[in-house]
Amino acid sequence: MSDDRTAHAPAATVPGLRPLTPGEQGHLDQLRAHVRASRTDLGDVAAVAALVHDTYTGWAGQPGAAVPEGVVAALGVVLGDLVVARAPGAHWVLRTAGPKPVPAVVSPDGEAAVLPLDDIRARWDIGVTPDWASGYVTAAAAHLAVSGLPEHAPGSAPTPVVEVPQQRPPAGGASLPRRSTAHAAATPDAQAPTSGYRTPGDLPHPPSPSAQDLGLRALEHALDAVVGGESPLQTFAMTHDGVRRTVQVFPGDPRETAPQARAWVRASGAVCGAVAWDGELPGVDGPAVVVEASDPGRPSMVVGHGYAPARDGGEGRSRDARAVGVPVVVGPGEPLL
Repeated sequence: MSDDRTAHAPAATVPGLRPLTPGEQGHLDQLRAHVRASRTDLGDVAAVAALVHDTYTGWAGQPGAAVPEGVVAALGVVLGDLVVARAPGAHWVLRTAGPKPVPAVVSPDGEAAVLPLDDIRARWDIGVTPDWASGYVTAAAAHLAVSGLPEHAPGSAPTPVVEVPQQRPPAGGASLPRRSTAHAAATPDAQAPTSGYRTPGDLPHPPSPSAQDLGLRALEHALDAVVGGESPLQTFAMTHDGVRRTVQVFPGDPRETAPQARAWVRASGAVCGAVAWDGELPGVDGPAVVVEASDPGRPSMVVGHGYAPARDGGEGRSRDARAVGVPVVVGPGEPLL
């Protein structure tokens, strides 16, 4: 991988983005040199992924150690270079929108962007798995590669947009108090919807890794809530502005609060957003937590997970709430932002 990957990047013309200055390009080169000193092949995704994981586990094994911010940023630059190499026309720019300027990799038309330095820093807070970096590069490149393409080629069918699962009306009675309980094992023989999508990367327009992470984080948060006794789930919205996440709860009937949550996300100006509500999954009996998440102007990712509410002894044997089945990628939806 050449040292001057950013030197000939196309000029950004989209508001909120600008080309890197020579000084900023030089700073990224310094970060690359730091990683190159490890003698890792910076063009090999598997080698870089192993380095990222080894660096994380080495840090995590030292309780109380400060996050090595410079090292994490350097690894983020190398991940971004791998994305650039796999998404034709993608290039580095500076994203000036948001709380602080940050290097970003954008699609040729500037309509889609990923933030490798921010994304790896966010993962440092929640854990880096051995294959996270390689999955990130694949997802980010796919996200940028589809931007700027026509909606559908001449003579082909347009990309289907699934009907977003409808909100489930709340059951009578007050919600149970939340409890700190672990998820019960998912029911192995539960029905599973056949959407045809196994992972978010299988969607026609894969969301950015940031939007995928936010959506899956919202899904986990929603499932924690219902398994903890909050049934039905109170609709909530989650946004990320490039620095921090914000959660806003919308109590009430999900059929009314989900549109309110979408409007709140739309007005947030966030770099990605998600909405979670209590609903149903197509072709599956029983309630589910449903989440849609998207980047600005991009189709959303709709995911969900079934659950069985708690049952008291009045209807037979009592039981705690539990997750049912596995997380499901329902399909694409309308943009949230």
